[in-house]
Amino acid sequence: MLPLTRTVVVFALLASAGCSLQPFQSEPPAAPTRPSPATGGRGPVIVEPPPIESSMPVEPVIQGPAPSIPVPRERPKAATATLSPASRALVTQAQTQRRKGDLPGAAGSLDRALRIEPNNPLLWIELGRLRMDQRNFPQAEAMGRKALSMSVGDSQTQSAAWQLIADSLRARGKNPQAQEALEKSQELSIR
Repeated sequence: MLPLTRTVVVFALLASAGCSLQPFQSEPPAAPTRPSPATGGRGPVIVEPPPIESSMPVEPVIQGPAPSIPVPRERPKAATATLSPASRALVTQAQTQRRKGDLPGAAGSLDRALRIEPNNPLLWIELGRLRMDQRNFPQAEAMGRKALSMSVGDSQTQSAAWQLIADSLRARGKNPQAQEALEKSQELSIR
């Protein structure tokens, strides 16, 4: 019988605690009211809304000439890419090998030059021209795009990269894209 009384007591405590809670209110509490002075405390109550306060600072009005709109700055021009003496010697050797028809030997020479200067866009353009001779046009385009990404601000090198891309696209019969690339090359060569 003892466990039953404990259950009843616990249930009674919970029920009485629930009764003492106020029900959920869906409306916010009303603003404080004050009696109308005309009725002397009797009659209708006039409710005044609280004053609106802004947490945003008020900016002063500036009179005078309109502020000028900043002009975007041009990207600084980078120096034209050049080859180191060792890379230049290897590129000259590769060009000689290409003219003789030794395309694998030319590829080896350019690979050695790329190990010396892997971030030189001129070497990637030269390797792309070699890929054109090997009739590997998609890879030639990839070499041109790599050179393009490495030559930001160098309009002369970017022009050569776009020319390589245009040649590789034309070789694959993608003439509209080739024309766009050629126009970009010509636009950059004017600068």
